[in-house]
Amino acid sequence: MNNIKHLISISALVLVVVMVTSCKDAEEKKTDTYVELASDEPCLADSAWFTVDPTTGKRKTPAPKEDGNSVFGNNATVSNCDFHQWSWQKFLWLTNDVSGRPLFMDNLFHVTNQTVPVPSPDKKIILSSSDNKQATGNILRTNKSFNSNGTSYDIYYSIHVNSSLYRSIQKYAPMDKSEYTNTTFPVGALELKIAWVSVDALDDTSSYFITDGVIEGTNTQIALLGMHVTGIVYNHPEFVWATFEHRDLVPYYDWKSTTTSDIPVTSTTNKLLFDVNATATLANITLASDSSNVFAVNPYGVPRQAKNAFLLTSQPEPKNYDNIDAINSSVQRQLTDVWNNYFYNGSIWIDTEDYSYPTEQAKLLVSLRSDLGNSAPNEKKRPRGSITASNITMETYEQLGFAPKSIHGQSVTNLGNCFSCHTASRGSSLNISHIFNGAVDHANGLKPYETKQKHLDEIKAFIKKMK
Repeated sequence: MNNIKHLISISALVLVVVMVTSCKDAEEKKTDTYVELASDEPCLADSAWFTVDPTTGKRKTPAPKEDGNSVFGNNATVSNCDFHQWSWQKFLWLTNDVSGRPLFMDNLFHVTNQTVPVPSPDKKIILSSSDNKQATGNILRTNKSFNSNGTSYDIYYSIHVNSSLYRSIQKYAPMDKSEYTNTTFPVGALELKIAWVSVDALDDTSSYFITDGVIEGTNTQIALLGMHVTGIVYNHPEFVWATFEHRDLVPYYDWKSTTTSDIPVTSTTNKLLFDVNATATLANITLASDSSNVFAVNPYGVPRQAKNAFLLTSQPEPKNYDNIDAINSSVQRQLTDVWNNYFYNGSIWIDTEDYSYPTEQAKLLVSLRSDLGNSAPNEKKRPRGSITASNITMETYEQLGFAPKSIHGQSVTNLGNCFSCHTASRGSSLNISHIFNGAVDHANGLKPYETKQKHLDEIKAFIKKMK
């Protein structure tokens, strides 16, 4: 009898230990949402992404799954790697060859900042003087020593949307705001922003995707430098914001050598956006500058500090950084076409766990207003992924936020990211999209330059708040 009692006591103890361990595991799993993989396996590219059609000899990457039946359908189990895999697969799908063009050129609408289609019967990329300014109004120019003609060229930008996003914008933009307060864009809605330059800026075009374009009314060939891929997946009405760029555009800031002062930036080779004889400092990447000697600060959009340590933010590191690095290497080993010369520089999204999709999540985005992008190390701060995600060709002068006093003193209090400007402050999650706001302006009779000015005014207000 005593033995039986002893066994019962041991069993009870084991049960308690199992229950406590299970609760702890569940707690840790919840804490790790959007951070860890289900195992310690590296974040890799699926070999199916690189399938080649035997008839055409072209890569046929399948579109990623993004609805409620995908990995995004369960906010309690989706991993950090899932977002990076979606980003790369989406980019590869968009660059599938369709009748001699990448899919994004063949199937998406080329539009203005007010979501008005850009006329182009032959599907050329049409670029004009209204397309060479970044969101902050700055103009980025190439290194004149990178080509044999000694000329510096402007970088231009185009916007592309799929039919799902286009139809939604055209539907809601003319409405009164009260009619779409809790509305979200549908799963699958997609927008691209792409940076281009005339091929005359390049002596060697072999590593770039080249296509026919029109710059300032003149037919010319253009090279693709960078691309933002922003798409709606289930549980994420704020969009997942991913970015890609050519591998060798600029040098990187030296965080390893940084201690208590900024390290001047140089390069041992000529690059498209940096002269081999140049020395650059903070002044080259601030809003007051229109410079051709620019450099990148935070690889993969992961903020650093002196001696190359990771900055503490709402996104723990280095798991996120390691996942991006692993999947980039995995893609590079398997990709064989011209797109192998481009790399994934990270993505950012919002933690929407514990809020139901889509209405409660839409309300959350609105409630956060201008605090949406706040990435302080606080459990209530929701940015995830690459906290300072940026593209050197598009957010050149915003890499350190909007009012930096130094590089070495980079702080979570003045970081900037996509959600610093793309917010629901106007009252709806739809307002996170600037081209939706532009469409509202268009419906109200405003001109494209007036939409641009409104955006610049919003940025100035944000800068004032940051100071």
